[in-house]
Amino acid sequence: MKKGFTMIELIFVIVILGILASVAIPRLAATREDAEISATVANLRTLLGDINSYYAVKGGFGAAPNIAKWKDITNVPLKNHANVPITNQSTAQEVSLYIGGTRCIGVTLHDKVGVLPARIQFYTKNPKAGSLCQQVLAAEPIKAYTESKILEALPGTMAIGSNTRVYSK
Repeated sequence: MKKGFTMIELIFVIVILGILASVAIPRLAATREDAEISATVANLRTLLGDINSYYAVKGGFGAAPNIAKWKDITNVPLKNHANVPITNQSTAQEVSLYIGGTRCIGVTLHDKVGVLPARIQFYTKNPKAGSLCQQVLAAEPIKAYTESKILEALPGTMAIGSNTRVYSK
């Protein structure tokens, strides 16, 4: 009597493994997307906390030629429009959070001017934004920031020192 598996038994095992793989692989891809969304939300929260802390300690972002540099404010991985990591750019320049290789959220800082408080301006319009970026922008914590406004003329603007929406009257 020979010991071993028959061809039918091996085919059944391969079919069962194929079914399990077809169920598991898409779920693993979705888990990766969820992790990238969570990382972006965490990075934006960290960035806002760093900006608020810097502003509270220094009282502003400085005036030319001594404008604060992004690298002095935060360690969050920010890039410019060309998808190049920032090195020594001043806070007067817009920086971006990238997700999946696509510019998703742009951020600029403005010091207090007249009656306007010091503020953070968010830019989220990117015609090339992929579905992952759209999911990030739809996340509730991100929407609270990007849909806030100080005045009707300043959509996507949050006052520095605030971690919630600031509505106009």
